[in-house]
Amino acid sequence: MSLVVVTPSHAPDLASFRRLHASVLRWSDPGVRHIVAVPEIDVPLFRAVGDQRLDVVGYRGLLPREFLQTTRLARLKGLPRGYRIGAVNARRPWPPIRGWMLQQIVKLALVSKLDHDVTLLIDSDVLAIAPLDETVFRHGDAVRLYRLPHGVDDGMPRHRRWLAESARLLGLPGAEAESPDYIAPFNSWSPVVVRAALDRVSDVTGIPWSRAVGSTLDFSEFMLIGSFASAENDGRTFTSDRSLCHSHWDPRPLDLTTARAFLEALDPHDLAIHIQSNSATPEDVLRWVAEHFDGQR
Repeated sequence: MSLVVVTPSHAPDLASFRRLHASVLRWSDPGVRHIVAVPEIDVPLFRAVGDQRLDVVGYRGLLPREFLQTTRLARLKGLPRGYRIGAVNARRPWPPIRGWMLQQIVKLALVSKLDHDVTLLIDSDVLAIAPLDETVFRHGDAVRLYRLPHGVDDGMPRHRRWLAESARLLGLPGAEAESPDYIAPFNSWSPVVVRAALDRVSDVTGIPWSRAVGSTLDFSEFMLIGSFASAENDGRTFTSDRSLCHSHWDPRPLDLTTARAFLEALDPHDLAIHIQSNSATPEDVLRWVAEHFDGQR
């Protein structure tokens, strides 16, 4: 078995992560490991989950020495969201690296170090609800990549910036004409492709890829890897416009009534569900959703 599950997380998402991990155990083969990458101060908290199939990795081993973590400061109460700085590059302190940007760098660094054939990337606010069979994500040597053609429209300016920034970092002539979307909370990457993409960024920018990405103000790791894979088109990936994950992106919270309607809209092909953490859906509703799938294997 050459499938591994990777999740970036942190202390505020511990309850959601526990539910996710339980679902990964339920729906994956016993040989599949689940790696969670967390800020150094959160390592003991996640190790306390105490499962033998869970590997907890701290940021320190994934980041360059010059990246100084500032997680404790970022969690000061009352700090505006835009000021939640995850790290500072000692060689280039400005701009500082916001927490969500640091998480993307950590994700890329972690996957680039793996020797598995398929990395299944699952966010903390996702639940697996069906078997996570490697054959779904791999056809021979090619690994599945979510790609939604024309998924980015004029009403999505940040997504357009992410596509443009990816093209710049990769030295591509411009963003793809189809304006595809590669972003999903449940996605798969080939570590081989990730390593090649990061090497390309280093070659194009003339500096280590982590420093190049860390100096950007707006960035999407999914857009970077997707743009690279599409430009290469070398048979190491195959694309699908199905995310295999039923998502609630609406910032409004679900209650039991709307949660039932959400589950009724599941596609038979979906392998996971996603209720965005920013929706502030209450814990009792999230537990109800998780319990809905208990014992269904």
